[in-house]
Amino acid sequence: MNVLFIGLGYMGLERLKIFRKLKKKFKIKNFFFYDPFYKNKDKKLIKLNKLTPQIIADYNIDICVISTPHFLIKKYSILCLRSKRKVNLIIEKPYGRNLEESKEISKYLKKNQRIFIGLNYRFFQGISRMLKDIKHKKFGKIYSIDINFGHGHNPAIKKTWKLDKKLAGGGAILDPGIHVLNLIQLITKFDVKLINVYKKCNFWDTGVEDNALIILSSKKIPLITIKLSTTMWRSTFQIQGNGSKGYWRINGRGRSYGPQTYVTGKRWGWLKGKKQKSTEQIHSDSNEKDVFLRETLEILQSIKKGGDKKRVCDDKEAIKTMMLLKKIYAF
Repeated sequence: MNVLFIGLGYMGLERLKIFRKLKKKFKIKNFFFYDPFYKNKDKKLIKLNKLTPQIIADYNIDICVISTPHFLIKKYSILCLRSKRKVNLIIEKPYGRNLEESKEISKYLKKNQRIFIGLNYRFFQGISRMLKDIKHKKFGKIYSIDINFGHGHNPAIKKTWKLDKKLAGGGAILDPGIHVLNLIQLITKFDVKLINVYKKCNFWDTGVEDNALIILSSKKIPLITIKLSTTMWRSTFQIQGNGSKGYWRINGRGRSYGPQTYVTGKRWGWLKGKKQKSTEQIHSDSNEKDVFLRETLEILQSIKKGGDKKRVCDDKEAIKTMMLLKKIYAF
């Protein structure tokens, strides 16, 4: 197996580290890369000075990992899919800048060819446990879910593509919001309705929203709120849920957000003569350093076996999330 990395910025290098850990297990022979801006000092990493569909075929590339700015995702995805060789793609989120780009990329898929999108929050230990508990109705009828997700970027971001709507496709709602929109769809089994949207450009003043509040609803969960911000200054990730039998709280997602803790509590636990907090249980407390490893491992296993793993996000699922994204921006 030969793997090509298109883009070796932060996410591309993170994914490369994971692939190297899995090299022996999946018999990976060579690692190639294409990135005109990356200064390579690694002799085991083979540089491609040019990238065409024919070059992908000539070098027998089996997997292309695309970790580029949003405005380049469609270009390089289609370039890879146009090769005579049936390469599988791993695309870091989002699946293009908008729904139209997502659909256009998928049109180039051949039979027995796969596209995987890096919507990987389902692989966080705390979130994974939460999804299982919701599935098994641990909390009874769920009345509400509240998500608070934000960070502060850095002062230099105004000079980058990330605050240019044409290049990025959107602001906080798209990135990082795409992750939690996809997560809510998993929880509601893709049966969620948009109720209201408030989006505002408060600080950067570039026309790209830096704060947003999204209100959703589903047949089984009447109230779902998502607060997104790129001006929170202190990295924040929280999920709170309340049901007829109890509640849960998730805090953090690793790195600057702190370890991810998953805590559950029972309804009216204080009636047993204790403080409510003392009745809570901690089910997960993890630095979440292995999220990309767990996701990549399952993707490679899916490719190897040729099956359709439910835990990984493919292009069909990602398109559903991009459809919701389009509705939110059009609201």
